[in-house]
Amino acid sequence: MLRYDDRFKDAPWYTNSKNDSIIIVGAGGIGSNLTYCLGKSTLSPIYIIDSDKVEAANVGCQFFNTDQVDQTKVSAVHETMKKHNIFIKTIVSKYAGENLPIIISAVDNMKTRKQIFDVWRSKDSRELLLDGRLRANYYEVYAVVPGKEEEYEKTLFSDSEVAEGPCTFKQTAYFGMLIGARITQIIVNYLTNKYAEEPLCNVPFKVSEFGEPFSFEIS
Repeated sequence: MLRYDDRFKDAPWYTNSKNDSIIIVGAGGIGSNLTYCLGKSTLSPIYIIDSDKVEAANVGCQFFNTDQVDQTKVSAVHETMKKHNIFIKTIVSKYAGENLPIIISAVDNMKTRKQIFDVWRSKDSRELLLDGRLRANYYEVYAVVPGKEEEYEKTLFSDSEVAEGPCTFKQTAYFGMLIGARITQIIVNYLTNKYAEEPLCNVPFKVSEFGEPFSFEIS
């Protein structure tokens, strides 16, 4: 039998990752790139939630092609990932509080981000919430575990406080790929620690990267 994972099948997180379902809310600039990285790195069942359709402007900076314009984003991601030997489960409806311990907020507004957090925080089964925030050449990723809820809540604010950038410089493909890879790295570190039952890997609360000054920070 062909083993497509032969070069990393003995990674410390890999085999056990099949036990950890992961829900991604948002299939756009963050979610479409993240799904590829995550699907190539774990055996975790992946669920994607997004009710939007692919627009022409998405093709240049997200993991879509011109044939997928007007498809729903979740069906387009499903179609693309299948060609890369990644099989995902999709949920077309908006986030309604599905009870999965590991949730990734890959949305583009604070209102939905806060809704996801509030539902996750209410669950006794919660393990990890990852919040990705993306601009054209800047990203932030917050990794929230039980006990970090108050610290994370301080990072939330109203959508009216977000400064709008030029509509023709809101997103780039390479920063979408960078944040997708970074979130995957944090999940891999988290799962490694979980199954080793000791903190072998760093799972930072916040990671950020800024393209022009080439700065990278963790805290």
